[in-house]
Amino acid sequence: MTRNFDVPESLVDVAETFGLGVVLTLMQQFGGQEVEFPRNKPSSALVKAFGEERARDLCHFLSGQRLYVPHGRAAKKRLEVQRLAETGRGRREIAAALGISQRHVRRLANRPPDQLPLFPND
Repeated sequence: MTRNFDVPESLVDVAETFGLGVVLTLMQQFGGQEVEFPRNKPSSALVKAFGEERARDLCHFLSGQRLYVPHGRAAKKRLEVQRLAETGRGRREIAAALGISQRHVRRLANRPPDQLPLFPND
C-alpha cells in the first residue's frame, strides 16, 4: 500500500510499521542526512521531531542502524527541468532558474524515466 505514495525504498519498512506520517516527518526534518538510531536512548533531535515515545519506538525498530533519509526533491526537480526544457530554455538558464548546477540539470535531463511498478496493487 505504501508503494502508491512513492515512498523511498530505504523507508518502506518504516512506512509499513509506523505509517506515512512518520516517513514524511523524517524526510522533512532529516532529509539529505544520515540519521543514527541509537540502541539505548534516542537523540534529542529525534525526540524533538517525534516526541519521546515515538522516538524510542523508532530507535527500538531501527536499533543501532544508520539510515540515509532522502529529501525527496529529486523527482520534483526532474519534472521542473523537463518542463523548462520543453519551453526551449538552455541548461544554463534552467540551472539559474532552479538554483542548481548545470551538471545537475544535465544529470536530471539525461536520467532514464522511472520504471512503473511491476505489480502496481502491491
